[in-house]
Amino acid sequence: MRIQGFMLAGVLTALGATDAWGRPPPPDDDPQIAEDERPAVEWSTWVRVAYGAAPAPTEARPRVTSPVGDPDTRDQGWEVAGGADLTLGIAKGGDLRIGPWIEARTSSDAVAGAEIMLTGSPKKLDMFWYAGEGVLIARVGGNRELRTGAVSYGYRAPWDLYGSRASKKHYMIGVRLVASWTRAVDDPRLWSATLGVETEPVGALRYLLGIRSWY
Repeated sequence: MRIQGFMLAGVLTALGATDAWGRPPPPDDDPQIAEDERPAVEWSTWVRVAYGAAPAPTEARPRVTSPVGDPDTRDQGWEVAGGADLTLGIAKGGDLRIGPWIEARTSSDAVAGAEIMLTGSPKKLDMFWYAGEGVLIARVGGNRELRTGAVSYGYRAPWDLYGSRASKKHYMIGVRLVASWTRAVDDPRLWSATLGVETEPVGALRYLLGIRSWY
């Protein structure tokens, strides 16, 4: 829990402590991608910090055939995760995208699955001195022991790592609010739900420190 607390503090600092550190300069060129320049492949990494709840363990009592517990009792705690995804445009000029994702998390073994992404919602959304767009993402997946899903909405923008905005692939940065659920495969009564923030970590660090060479 102490390590998770440090990680939480770091993410929150990256998202909200810009007044103390100063805002970085805007990039020289507007990196927004023109409609006819949408790349075939977009990929990203993220760090997620979330707080959630799960049913508290119940315990069997003598001569009682079913577990006894307070249905309103919940176990609560933090979850930290890191993941990556890759998407391909399938419709609407690349605004509708699908692809695989994978995530390692503190609450379970690693999970993987598929996602569908609707970008351009809205078409232009400027945050962190960087022109971007709104994005809605739905994920489903799991592993041998559990099934999981998540819905997120937020901001994203291309980070031109390869020197050309017309590249066939783009690395994407951004920040999103995300709600997730998880349940055990062998017992649907074992479940959890979380609400948190998901952000691309290097982009957040770049903004916090105002490192112009990273723009």
